[in-house]
Amino acid sequence: MADTSPTASPSSTTPTSTSPTPDSAAISLTLLLVSGSRATFTFSPTETIESVKAKVLGAWPKEWAEERPASPQSLKILYLGKFLADTSTLESNKIQPGTTTIVHLTIKAPEQDVHNGPSKSDSAARCRFCLVL
Repeated sequence: MADTSPTASPSSTTPTSTSPTPDSAAISLTLLLVSGSRATFTFSPTETIESVKAKVLGAWPKEWAEERPASPQSLKILYLGKFLADTSTLESNKIQPGTTTIVHLTIKAPEQDVHNGPSKSDSAARCRFCLVL
């Protein structure tokens, strides 16, 4: 089986494909973080979003080191105003091969354990419920 891992090229405008499919059939995604940082990755159209997120985390650009999430489940990909489902493919989301598509990549903050009370970093107590009269 050929290596289909993506290539990250944050400063490059021409992504390099490492997939076994021809460049015209490959999908290049430029991931845009909230900070404005960008990196381009190349995938097969049949890749699931879950697989894309795992490969992005595996090839996380060193320029993004301070924003690295703990797991692929912490990543969300936003395309045309909607979050892409993990079980969907790039192809099923109508992302066109042969062109570079810009998508937004958000990183979900780690969840706090609500059962142990406020963490030491909380400066004020927080409301745990809301009462509507």
